[in-house]
Amino acid sequence: MREFSAVSPRVDMFLPLSNREGRSNWSELLEIGRSRAQVADRLGYDGVWMGEHHFERDGTDVVPNPVLLGADIAARTERVRICMGAVTLTLWHPLRVAEDLAMLDHFSGGRLEVAFSRGIAASEIVNLNPEADRRGDQTRSKAIFAENLEVVRHAWAKDKFNWKGERHTFPQPGIQYKSAPGAPKREGYTGVNGEMIKMSIAPRPVQQPMPPLWSTTEHVSGFAEAGAAGIGAITWYPTGKYLAELFEAHRRATEEATGASPSTGEGCALLRLTLVAKSDAEAREKFEPALNHYFEFIDRVRGKQVWFDTDEDPDDEKNAGKKPFDLLMERGHLFVGSPQTVVERMEAFGKSHGVRHWLLAQTMPGVSEEAGDQSIELMGKEVLPALRPS
Repeated sequence: MREFSAVSPRVDMFLPLSNREGRSNWSELLEIGRSRAQVADRLGYDGVWMGEHHFERDGTDVVPNPVLLGADIAARTERVRICMGAVTLTLWHPLRVAEDLAMLDHFSGGRLEVAFSRGIAASEIVNLNPEADRRGDQTRSKAIFAENLEVVRHAWAKDKFNWKGERHTFPQPGIQYKSAPGAPKREGYTGVNGEMIKMSIAPRPVQQPMPPLWSTTEHVSGFAEAGAAGIGAITWYPTGKYLAELFEAHRRATEEATGASPSTGEGCALLRLTLVAKSDAEAREKFEPALNHYFEFIDRVRGKQVWFDTDEDPDDEKNAGKKPFDLLMERGHLFVGSPQTVVERMEAFGKSHGVRHWLLAQTMPGVSEEAGDQSIELMGKEVLPALRPS
């Protein structure tokens, strides 16, 4: 195993369109997102990530179609990577999403990266594809995801392809291929009777054989599956020994699949809540009220355990009197403070876990627009140069 190498990290912006207080209409949210993406492009962030969420009455991230948003952002930027984080693959027809994403790769001039997920919110999944319901036995959800992913990869990587799986058959049997007058004959697409036996999508991506792919997961099995499939893995809540276990699962699976010896953390990315201000005290003052609400929300929907390591008990009396801000700072969940403090925390995490790819969420619900904009600027002008010495 190769150990961590101190190379310049990749730093991306996580770009939710948040409207928790319900004060903005969607056009206003869009303008805020556009502006922040353009600032990220100007200041040297490496990528901007857009999620997919449906029926967002809570206003956490009001983006039902990251592909469309990505096309808009791509047209307004020049160099920043356009990253889907994540497309809920179980809710899309695999050929349609392959086509749409390939078009986005062209719109962006080959800047596309794609993270896929199975989705997490039952209200979204069940109302769009009940078969992909993750509640209870998740076997079916995993099977849908796995087949859709393979269809997308086949469609992108092969000039002509066919597929027969549990849920999809492409091309459908019994279809006669009839070429347009004047079009060149396309060899290999039909059988002896003129029936379609192969097909292709148009366009295929600029980046061949395909754009960089990621999986969003919090489980050892998910990291291992991503490594075995040759794709990256992104996670959010894990920390401490459990995060190290996830990274090791990806490294080991990659090594077994390819014979290469990746460094610890290579091919993995970590999302963290971030706010940079002129001083530690100012950052905490601007961030803590929003964090308190968010901590309570996560406790309701997932439980406090997600913030703790595998051998920690969130109900232990030593944690009972601590404020959420202190609990999360202790466990490496927050990059909140002055530029110097944030640099030190990011570098320490890089050394302890080999993290060289960050997704930074600087605009969580409840943090003022002004504080978020200031954080984005300070990150770009003071933190990034310190992390990337010439």
